[in-house]
Amino acid sequence: MFGGVTILDEELNVPIKKEIISLLMGPITQLLFFILIYGLYKEGYVSELTYTKFYNINILLFSFNLLPILPLDGGKLINNLIDLILSYNISHKITIIISLISTFLIFTFDNKLLIILLFIFLLIQNLDEIKIHKHKINKFILERKLKYHKYKKKHKIQNIKEIKRNKNFLIKVNGVLLEEKDYFLYKTSNNY
Repeated sequence: MFGGVTILDEELNVPIKKEIISLLMGPITQLLFFILIYGLYKEGYVSELTYTKFYNINILLFSFNLLPILPLDGGKLINNLIDLILSYNISHKITIIISLISTFLIFTFDNKLLIILLFIFLLIQNLDEIKIHKHKINKFILERKLKYHKYKKKHKIQNIKEIKRNKNFLIKVNGVLLEEKDYFLYKTSNNY
């Protein structure tokens, strides 16, 4: 009802820069479309009434999509920025908390039917995100196991749940540091 939500079986280990660029392409495209309509309005091809309606809708959609709420682009952008600092597990939890707080803040703006429906829709999306958190973390780790990503930096960690995007890791097992791919081989051979 709000334009739709596309559910993709997306890879979670996409480089952060690539995902941020992809997320920003929606707002940039919307901005370019607005510039086109503005140009047509200035040249007299679009009436003032049409331009005003388009302007109001465009500002509303642009602002809405950049709210820090999952599954909106703003929520995904916040998650990517936190991924730069923290483990995937922790960053996803923090993003869910920010998303829930932002969802409840929307509800305080107005109690019109549209806002109530929007609130319910976003709340359901966030509750679903909480339900799938463990599955998302497992998928993230499984992707790391199945498709080795080679990054320049290697970091030492104690637990596989400390793993971050855009880095490779040395994981301590029985006092020995194993590279990430060797860790997965070790765990697989020991009935992981």
